[in-house]
Amino acid sequence: MIFIGGIHGVGKTSLCNDLTKHYEISHFSASKLISDEKEEIYSRNKLIHDIEQNQDFLSTSLNRLNISDWFLLDGHFCLLNQSSDITRIPPDTFSRISPNSIIVLTDLISSIQERFSQRDGYQFDSNLLESFQTAEIIYAREISNYLNIPFLVAQSGDIKSIHEFMNKIMQ
Repeated sequence: MIFIGGIHGVGKTSLCNDLTKHYEISHFSASKLISDEKEEIYSRNKLIHDIEQNQDFLSTSLNRLNISDWFLLDGHFCLLNQSSDITRIPPDTFSRISPNSIIVLTDLISSIQERFSQRDGYQFDSNLLESFQTAEIIYAREISNYLNIPFLVAQSGDIKSIHEFMNKIMQ
């Protein structure tokens, strides 16, 4: 598994769609797997009230998939709780799902805000998004060190660096 992290609206799904075509590998969304496991309607709400419990659903869902080939999982290292506080996903979640490598996608805050506006019809505060993106990068690096796996931070659109990283990983 190559874990593609980044904050909401950074472009993880678009990146994964491009990578699945190029590398002919599967792509799964952590939030979709969680909602399927919980048998709930997928929600675009970005304020999550049951962050820790959701990680159990994610682990269970991934175990059910029983995939033996390379695949992408897009998700998060941090989420916004019901009070809009940046909250780290427990490190044991990453131990359980066992990614082989991590790519964290970043972008300009103004671009992320524009995607939110077009896709979801609302705006997050730019300071919150800046803090959220910084926290995501810092914690992803900590998880990479904790699991002793390769790590890349890539700007949205820097497909060359992403391909170089993936080519090394998938050799």
